[in-house]
This record gives sequence, structure tokens and C-alpha cells, in this order.
Amino acid sequence: MTTPPTERPDGRPPADAWTRLRLWSVPGMRVKRFVAVAIVGAVALVAGVVAGALWLLADARSEVAAPIERVLTGGAWRRYGGWASAGVALLGAVVTVRAILGLNRSLLSHWLPRPKDAAELLHTRLRLSRGPRIVAFGGGTGLSTLLRGLRRGSSNLTAVVTVADDGGSSGRLRDAFGMPAPGDLSDCLAALSDDELEVGRLMAYRFERGDPLAGHTFGNLLITTLTEVEGDLARATRVLNGMLNLSGAVWPATTTPVTLRARKADGWVEGESALRDAPGPVEALAVAPEAPRTPEEVRAAVREADLIVLGPGSLFTSVVAPLLVPGVRDALRATRAPVVYVANIMTEAGETDGMDAFAHTEALARHVGRWPDVVLANDAPIDEARRTAYRGEAAVPVDVDPARFAGAGVTLQRAALVGAGPYAQHDPDATADHLLALARRAARREVAA
Repeated sequence: MTTPPTERPDGRPPADAWTRLRLWSVPGMRVKRFVAVAIVGAVALVAGVVAGALWLLADARSEVAAPIERVLTGGAWRRYGGWASAGVALLGAVVTVRAILGLNRSLLSHWLPRPKDAAELLHTRLRLSRGPRIVAFGGGTGLSTLLRGLRRGSSNLTAVVTVADDGGSSGRLRDAFGMPAPGDLSDCLAALSDDELEVGRLMAYRFERGDPLAGHTFGNLLITTLTEVEGDLARATRVLNGMLNLSGAVWPATTTPVTLRARKADGWVEGESALRDAPGPVEALAVAPEAPRTPEEVRAAVREADLIVLGPGSLFTSVVAPLLVPGVRDALRATRAPVVYVANIMTEAGETDGMDAFAHTEALARHVGRWPDVVLANDAPIDEARRTAYRGEAAVPVDVDPARFAGAGVTLQRAALVGAGPYAQHDPDATADHLLALARRAARREVAA
């Protein structure tokens, strides 16, 4: 899978020749030192060859030196010798640099479709590798969309994904193979892949014919196949993290198949699909079995994080669900990193009917055992066209009351987070910009401490 020569994975046009050359000289690229060493080596080589030639000539050196001496004492050399020397030195430097770059392109042509882009790609990778360490919990389109925004500011990203879905392709594979649901994992793997356009299109491809395959996505089948080969979802995910060249890592919240159990006004409901179909808000959420296994990589990522992000996404089925796993919950309670909850823009029928932003946050704190440090909420108005569209889903904008957050000691940050399009969904770039700023401040405080 390669990117066409006229475009890059992020959609921007390729850099021109001057920009590529300038990027090679940017501090931190670790290129200038090697060019300088190459020039010093070339000078030493020339000096050694000249010294060796003089040694070989021995007594005949005066016969060789005489014509050179005549040139160096002539009037032309006195007038133009300095310029000629500078020109030759500059020519040598240019030839040396071009030779090094050409060698790099020749070597990189085996791995890159456009070796000329190597400087830009290396510069981008180095910049992102210095980005803050962010761990994001969730699932559905909310988490995968956020990851697309965050990856522009850091490659130190970890997505911890819910695996409790019991509908569609994920539900069928879960029942057939006794494994956690792969669907949300597939979406997040595509979102963090360096070849996102191609990988996303491949992972999201849904088979429309063939009785055994119809309705399944390729991504779900790939994860299921690797789980069968490796014998465990955690090992399968390790393979995928390396295979897809991710800007970070994606992990399941648990490697144990789990079922969501929700308490509503009429009693307990079992299964994510049934939860959404039953009317009324969720009062409490649990998982069965009660103590599913957590990959060690998840706990390690939380320990080392600069920022923990919860959401955006469906409050209970996407955000709370992975936090119910004991290993995840314990890690969140122990972390010193700031925890940020990205509040929903709209309520969801069957989950958060009638709940305002503080009620969302309170439910989250009740299930995790701690309050988030910061709640990031939208303050941009929702136009009437979108309000009308959502009324058909019995959804309304989530109200935000700053006084309730102040009373609970939770920092509330409000910003225009609604993206373009027909739906009231979070804009990935605007949301990511606020989270990256929080993460960088947290990282600076940790370094200062």
C-alpha cells in the first residue's frame, strides 16, 4: 500500500526541493553532524593521497612542484586565487552533500515510495516522538475520531478500547470464537496507522456476498484470525501494533470476553444492544465476569502518561465500559497524570436521557471511584437544523452548569468543539488542540518537579 506521488497521507501536497533541503538542516535531525564528518573525512582522504604521492615521488618532488609553484606565484593566482579556492571548496561541499543525499534516497527507495520525502517524514517523526504521552479510553467513532486529531501533535499515544460490543459483525465473531469484540479495535488501529487512508479503507471494507463472510469487515476478520493464530487477543494486538506502523499503540481494555449489564428503572438489562433498546437512562453499569484480565501494556501506559483522556463517546457503552475492568480502574485511581473527561455534546436515548454534563461526570466518577481533574465541554451553539435531526433520536444538547462543577472541585473548560457536517460531533482537531495543550503543560510540570 503506497501513497500516490501527488499526495501524502495527511492530504497536504509534497514539499518542494528547497523545503526538503531546509528540513535536513533543522536542529534535531542528526544529519548535519554526519555531513560534517563526511566532509572532514573527504579532506583527510585528499590530504592523505597528496602526502602519499609526495612520499612516492621522493627525489622527483621538485620536478612536480616547479609547475605548481609557477602557478601559485603568477599574477592570475594572486588576483583570482581566493575566489577559485572558495569556489572549489563550495563545489566540493555541494557534491559531498548531494552524494550523501543521493545515497540516502537510493537506500530508502526500497522502503519509501517517494524517497525525496525522507527529510519531511523524518522531521515529522522526530517532532511527534517528542510529543506528550497521552492515554485515551473509549470506543466507537468518538475515540477513533479523536485519535486522528491527536496524532498530529504526538506519536506517544495509547488507545485503550472497549471490547463489549455484542452486535453486528463484532457480535457474530465474539459468539463464534469466544473472544472479545474486535470492532472498536479495528477502527482505532486504522486511525493511528501511518497509512490511514489505505489501511482505513481496507479495515472498514465490509463483505456483501458469500454467506460465511457477508456482513463482516476485513478488520474484524484480521483481528479474529490473528487471535486464533496467536492464541490470545493481547498477543494478536502486539502483532498488529507492529505490522500497521502506528503512531502509538492500541490495546483492548481486557482480553476476556465481557458482557455489559445495565441497571435501569425497570431492572437489569444484559448486553450492549439490549441496553440501548431499553428506554430510560442507565443508573449503574457492570461487567460480567467481574474480574476480566487487563494487558500489562495498559497499566504501564497509564503509569507513564502525561495525560489521561476519557471519551468522547457514548458515556456508558464507550467510556465507562473499559473503566470497569479492575486493572484499568486501579491504574486510573493510582495515576498522577491529570484525568480529562471530554463531555458529550448531545444526550443519547437509552443511555443518558435527561442528563446534563455534571450528571455525566458524576456517573463517571461513581463507576471509576474518582473524579476527573478536568471536564472539557462544548460551548458552541447547536444550529436548529441539527437540533431537529436529533429530535428524531430523542436527543438534545447536553446542558452545562459551571456552578455544579465548581461545587465539586472539578475544573471546567469550555470551548467550541462542534465539528462541521450534519451531526453534532466533536471536531477532532479542535478537541485535540485543547488536550495536547493540557498534556504539554502537565509534562512540563513533571519535568520541573
